[in-house]
Amino acid sequence: MNYKKRIERVRELLDKKNIPVILIKSPSNIFYLTGLLDIEGTLIVDPQNIILFVSGIYYQEVVDIAHFKMEIVLHKKEEFGKFLKRYKKIGVVETEISLAYYNLVSHSNKVIPLKDFIKEIRMTKDEEEITFIKKALTINKMVFNEIKNCVEEGLTETMLSGHIHYLIRRYGGRREAFEPIVASGTHSAYPHHKNRNKKIEKGKPLIVDAGVDYNGYKSDLTRTFFPGGTQYNKFMDYFKILKDILECVKEFINTGKTGEEIYNYALALLKKRNIDRYFVHGLGHGVGIDVHELPVLAPGSKDVIKDGCVFTVEPGIYIPGEGGIRLEEMVIL
Repeated sequence: MNYKKRIERVRELLDKKNIPVILIKSPSNIFYLTGLLDIEGTLIVDPQNIILFVSGIYYQEVVDIAHFKMEIVLHKKEEFGKFLKRYKKIGVVETEISLAYYNLVSHSNKVIPLKDFIKEIRMTKDEEEITFIKKALTINKMVFNEIKNCVEEGLTETMLSGHIHYLIRRYGGRREAFEPIVASGTHSAYPHHKNRNKKIEKGKPLIVDAGVDYNGYKSDLTRTFFPGGTQYNKFMDYFKILKDILECVKEFINTGKTGEEIYNYALALLKKRNIDRYFVHGLGHGVGIDVHELPVLAPGSKDVIKDGCVFTVEPGIYIPGEGGIRLEEMVIL
């Protein structure tokens, strides 16, 4: 990864805005700029320096594994405050800091809130990032291939979720990208259902949404199963409809379209089938270091699809008191 090039992009933006320094708190943004995974601290970037303040919990780890030369400082509140006094004003990513942290920084400095422009930079992935995402996706598919053969009546949502945790690591994933969603029967009507000790129901829709973290990069897939038999029910018809819509949307996608345009195209297909009222969330989201990134495929999204974008397409319907279907694939451009 070319971390120095990424740092230079941050410096270019600071120069355009006439901001002498930026404080970066998000572990995801710190990872993107330094390669230091799951490290909590404060990364300081100014025209000449790259300084990472960390607690004693992370200090030796960072010293041992830093990918390039940067100054690593053991964080102490008073010393940190004194250090910041060298700057007349300080840029912060507004979504990264708490009120308490803002008060600490603003005590003796002018603070300039900035939108998360690093996340915008992260929207397009480089070749190495895409390699890691593809590896996560390969493991994700291996997990689902095994899951479909072991889903059975009597297994609980919690048990199946635990098996997914195990399989992700067995096949080489670092960990799950998020807590797997296992939703059986009427629970499948809840898009972000929290697994419970409920037995999987025969013939009822079973939504399984799971992702893999590989070297800090994520994947995200959803499958809907009908465990224990193929007895006809209306959800099987909905499954076929959504599968057709998913394929049509994937064909519609190309660079230059906005997230809103892609969402509206899918919504029109759902309306044509008179099931749009059961579609209650966005059509998709970017995937990378975080499982929810840019671009967003949703109403009002002006995110423009570019080469290097990685995102999900996940049409779904959710009928209260009955159940739901969701099909989710990843698109890598």
